[in-house]
Amino acid sequence: MTELVLRARRTTALFERDAVLLDRRGNRLRIPLAAIETVRTGGGSRRRVIEIVLTSAGATPVVHTLSPPSATAATAFADAVNAALPVRDAVEPRTDGATLVTTVPVPPRTERKDRWTTSRERRVQWAFGALFALGTALAAATGEWVLVLLWVTSYAPFLVGCALTHIVYRVTVDWWLLRRRGITVLAVYKDSDYVGDVLVKRYSFTDAAGEERTFSGGGRLVATDPERIEVTYDPCAPKRRATRDGPVVRTLSVLAYVLLGLPVTAVTAAYPPASLIVLLSAL
Repeated sequence: MTELVLRARRTTALFERDAVLLDRRGNRLRIPLAAIETVRTGGGSRRRVIEIVLTSAGATPVVHTLSPPSATAATAFADAVNAALPVRDAVEPRTDGATLVTTVPVPPRTERKDRWTTSRERRVQWAFGALFALGTALAAATGEWVLVLLWVTSYAPFLVGCALTHIVYRVTVDWWLLRRRGITVLAVYKDSDYVGDVLVKRYSFTDAAGEERTFSGGGRLVATDPERIEVTYDPCAPKRRATRDGPVVRTLSVLAYVLLGLPVTAVTAAYPPASLIVLLSAL
């Protein structure tokens, strides 16, 4: 049987042989067919709404709702799931389908081989080039070569600020996602190796999918013999991970984020509009 995929806003439903998988906001629910009473589509103005109704022992059943953009795809998905449901008598006692629903790890995304050749990154490069060309043209149009020199010489620090802003963004996203859906485990010391002149420790742990993974770095020890540290990882992206540091390191990290990262981000964001306004006013 061909697997069906139904995409809706922030939700993707995948119909496999014996279950429906719902990916929503980084979480994956596995709903076995035995837990589904029916899949129905809304009529009239709600014809693109699809509802996965779970079995219920008597109380109000749990309903998972999706709003795909295609009514045809919604109907095809509902028909396929309904055709695969086990045959039940109308008076047959029902179990509570919600108790059969489980949360399973989302497969990690495939790592890109060349991360600088994607269309998004090319668009970013073109945007930086276009901004530089626009600023240079406006500065030259003013006839003030001092403005041209200031624009050209300040653009390199602006790019450095963009790089730092990207780091701040990644740190913020990682912190938020690890707090929201991270899983904390005890990682056991494995070995040490030199990276340049720095000795880096490696710790190993097993994720929720049963795969052994390693963490390189340090953290506050929670046990010895063997040496162990706490590592928090994202089950949806296992390469996103962090360790719990001591209070001094955490304090310094927060100070660097607040006193350096956020101001640099604010100045970087304000640079293009402020500079262009100055150049336009000088025309």
